[in-house]
Amino acid sequence: MSENIGAYEETPEAATAAEAGGGRLLSGLAGRGALRWVVVDLALPLDEARRRLDLSPLSAVALGRALSGAALLRRIALKVPSRVTLEIAGDGPLGRVVAEAETGGGVRGMVGNPRLVTPEDGSMSLAPWIGNGSLRVTRESEGRRYASEVTLVTSEIGLDLAHYLEQSEQIRSAVLVGVLPATTGIAAAGGLIVEALPGTPEEDVERLEGNLRGLEGVSSTLATGGLAALERTVLEGFDVELLEDRPLAYRCGCSRERLGAQLTALARRELDSLLEDDGVCRAECSFCAARYEFTAAELSA
Repeated sequence: MSENIGAYEETPEAATAAEAGGGRLLSGLAGRGALRWVVVDLALPLDEARRRLDLSPLSAVALGRALSGAALLRRIALKVPSRVTLEIAGDGPLGRVVAEAETGGGVRGMVGNPRLVTPEDGSMSLAPWIGNGSLRVTRESEGRRYASEVTLVTSEIGLDLAHYLEQSEQIRSAVLVGVLPATTGIAAAGGLIVEALPGTPEEDVERLEGNLRGLEGVSSTLATGGLAALERTVLEGFDVELLEDRPLAYRCGCSRERLGAQLTALARRELDSLLEDDGVCRAECSFCAARYEFTAAELSA
């Protein structure tokens, strides 16, 4: 294990993340370059989303896992895209889950049912609520969009992301994401991804698998020891090289001007159906709950 791991917590980037009330992403190499890894801590960004969107604990777990997945997939890519969007579309009561991660460390997302009630047994398993469906990943880079889709295999998100990587890129990957709700917020949220590049010695793969089996849980490890503990446990026994330490934050790019342009592009009949009795169109952003009002005159200008 590299001796520089303990220094992670004192980097300028980490201080910036703390001051901004955001999360944090670390990425690097291990096993003499045979393994690529990324870990993310999204507890504070997810709590921001929970408050803005008024999410129940179970709905927050779904969004937190998806946001972690989006941040991990974006950074693990060899050619890092400007934005990655995950869309989980199942036939269960949770509805559609959308998560985005973009250049600059911004993440945002939404869930179809933000007030899903936690079962009496307290289970945070998502499969019964997501149901059967698909995982669609869209990458945006240099003005182009590339999308691919796979069938959900577990509907718990982490293993579905690993399945996606295996199917789309033929690279063996371990993807773990987790969220630990607290009584009044989010105690921990985040995840990790480790890719075994072609030619990785089988003994390295076996060591990694053993480390993963010994992990008590992503969210519980983050809650007690932070990103350093998560990285240290998963990559125990490997030489580790840190390449990036970046702050993350929940950030929405919506604006009154942008939404107004979208509304004015609608057909007249569609616009009329959006106007309320007082002649005002009221809209709310699905990603941050910001509310906007437009008069009929503004939309017809």
